[in-house]
Amino acid sequence: MLLYLHGFRSIGLCYKGTIIRDFSPHSLTPNLPYIPDLAIEFIQSLIEKYQKQYKICLIGSSLGGYYATFLAEKYHLKAILVNPVIDGYKTLLPAVGRIHIPYNNQTFLWTIDLALSLKQYYVETITPSLYYVMLQKGDKVLNYKNAVEKFRDSKMLLQEGGSHRFENFQDQKDSILQWADEY
Repeated sequence: MLLYLHGFRSIGLCYKGTIIRDFSPHSLTPNLPYIPDLAIEFIQSLIEKYQKQYKICLIGSSLGGYYATFLAEKYHLKAILVNPVIDGYKTLLPAVGRIHIPYNNQTFLWTIDLALSLKQYYVETITPSLYYVMLQKGDKVLNYKNAVEKFRDSKMLLQEGGSHRFENFQDQKDSILQWADEY
């Protein structure tokens, strides 16, 4: 089962979520609460509900990659990280204010306290064998070099160009499904 964790200003059935749903009939692409504690609590409830029935592979994009790192370590799950946030509390502190979600035209208020609450989910030391990290150097939102450094001993796809969205994500189907099946 692929469990997709979307990014900060996104929803479950966004660009990558829709593609992941097409990749596998046993995929979940939920909308996550914007409050970090509630998002982690919700994802944990899904993991605990389905882990007895399925092998779960997390796919985390941007902030979802930050969450996936925390949860992969906690539950010892494989994870695919797509242009992941590395230090969420620092990265999302400048975003404080009213946030617009373009996929559903809704907004939410992102506060300093919410940004700082991400600190408790930071993972200092990772288990490299759990991760497949997909990066595009053309990401203008996050510096890909931070992910290269943190996940240097993990399986990695580093592409020239692209964007934070991860252009041509659909072309990664075979490598994603292969990684999810390797346990």
